[in-house]
Amino acid sequence: MRLPLLTCLFALLTLAPAAPAQTSIDKAGPAWNLPWDADWVTAVSFVGPNRLAAGNTLGDILVWDLPEKTGGPAPKPVRWLKGHTNVVNRLISAEGRWLISISNDHKVCYWDLHEDSGEKGVVVLNSRAIADAASKKGKKAPAPVEVSVTVHKPARILTGHSDWVLGVSMTPDGKTLITGDDKGEIIAWDRAAGKELRRWKTKGWAFAIAVEPTGKTVFVSERKPLVFDSGRMFGVKMWDVETGAMKLDLGKDNKELIAAAAYSADGKWLAIGRGGEVDGLNGKVSLLDPVSGKKLKEFVPGHLNGLTDLAFHPDGKHLLSSGRDTTVKVWNLADGKLVKELGSPRGGQFKDWIHAVAVSPDGRWIAGADMAGQVQLWAVP
Repeated sequence: MRLPLLTCLFALLTLAPAAPAQTSIDKAGPAWNLPWDADWVTAVSFVGPNRLAAGNTLGDILVWDLPEKTGGPAPKPVRWLKGHTNVVNRLISAEGRWLISISNDHKVCYWDLHEDSGEKGVVVLNSRAIADAASKKGKKAPAPVEVSVTVHKPARILTGHSDWVLGVSMTPDGKTLITGDDKGEIIAWDRAAGKELRRWKTKGWAFAIAVEPTGKTVFVSERKPLVFDSGRMFGVKMWDVETGAMKLDLGKDNKELIAAAAYSADGKWLAIGRGGEVDGLNGKVSLLDPVSGKKLKEFVPGHLNGLTDLAFHPDGKHLLSSGRDTTVKVWNLADGKLVKELGSPRGGQFKDWIHAVAVSPDGRWIAGADMAGQVQLWAVP
């Protein structure tokens, strides 16, 4: 039996992935500050267009379901993901279902956010404020802000690392996952199967990692942040994922710590950002040719005292960077100009860095992991 033409077209359209919404990123504005002051918030990621996850230095991860529109009270967390025992360094997502977390506890955890079952629990969103008040004589502690949540355990744990796992990246098709640790071990995984495909070792400790869209090449920045300058080292290299062989050494042109790296979805750009304890507005973003590694553009002014994270907007026209200056900067890829600065700069180190930045798949939300103990959320009209 032959289906009518309109029926076939409708079926194809419903199976096709949704295109990112047309957005006006220059008009992005605050939506909510999601409080969670247990400790520094260090990682953030979207899982689908309206689900947000964040991790902290205690190893906990909370998940919020965002409403379609802004306005009204801030949404409350609905899930508490418990499985890590140390700092959650990065979060990434796959298939609008899976959240993947890496941690100083040496684990790579998979979380199934389509899983509905779990234990009931309560999260106190102002636990640090309560503890601080209790430690000060005569100060009245605030009432606990308690939220009922569902507590989930990891669906899978990858245990191939034996040191802090600091870097992670994944191809857009979700097939290849790359992780790196503070022993310099780089592991390429079959993401869906959770199977190790190969591993190799870098000279320094692996830090920022970005795998290009085809999964053939991975960018890795290295570091040895020792106290004495004679023992310090920073490295920037490109590696062949299939063989583990070095393809290109970019160290000659990059002599400082590269704190973050990201490929654009079309593979046209490789963005890197200078981090660590740098002076002045030197937390700069550079765009490199993804094949030769040649610097094509540099975005200025950089982040005060260092950059922390990078994320391409799904419109293919903008790049976002976060930094120690407590801001998220939005850059135009075509001309390198600063389009928008989100957040309120407070001027320097150890003052509530935005430690990570993420953009929703439809481009409508921007989230920042604020080390003051909250998740900053901005809406893009």
